Amino acid sequence: MNDRVRLVPWAGCVGGWLIGLLVGALTLPSAFASTEIVIYGFEGSLEGWAIPDWAKASSDYVGEACRVSQTVADEGQQALELLTAFPGERWTGVYVERQVEVTDWSPFSRLKLDLYLPAEAPSGLGARVILTVGEQWVWTEMNRTIPLVPGQWTTVTVNLKPGSLDWKFFPDERFRQDVRKLGIRIESNRDPAYRGSVFLDNVRLAE
Repeated sequence: MNDRVRLVPWAGCVGGWLIGLLVGALTLPSAFASTEIVIYGFEGSLEGWAIPDWAKASSDYVGEACRVSQTVADEGQQALELLTAFPGERWTGVYVERQVEVTDWSPFSRLKLDLYLPAEAPSGLGARVILTVGEQWVWTEMNRTIPLVPGQWTTVTVNLKPGSLDWKFFPDERFRQDVRKLGIRIESNRDPAYRGSVFLDNVRLAE
């Protein structure tokens, strides 16, 4: 059985309260052994997600804006909408990120999120999860992109455990004990060109 517990980020609640809620959700009875905790659902706000200034200043990054939208949603009533302007003919990306409140993800083994590409979009776009970890704020990205399918929600799942093959190196236990930022990059590898939206929703941690 797969049970989702919704955790609504609140700037006034940090540290022990959030950690206690996360750990408490993972001590549910065995019937709820596959608990997933929704950490970002975009119900009412961007919840701190933004396109960073360095991406806005780079010609390789073509995200125009991000906003909360009710156009489509995979969980709840709203999702984060990324407005993109992929020119085609060269590699370009759209990047959005958020600094996380709870940095110790050691109780969890997987990060999952859902992306929606509208039906009118072309094939060829992909997504990649990026984490910034540790005291040195090390940029750590997936070793492959996940293809997005026009007209469908695509679930991106990454393994956070030591030795995971989902990253460009084999992480140890420290990898998930000090997560500073969570980022998502949508990529166009020369083709296709696309000016339109990509939607992010239902960002969650799982045992």
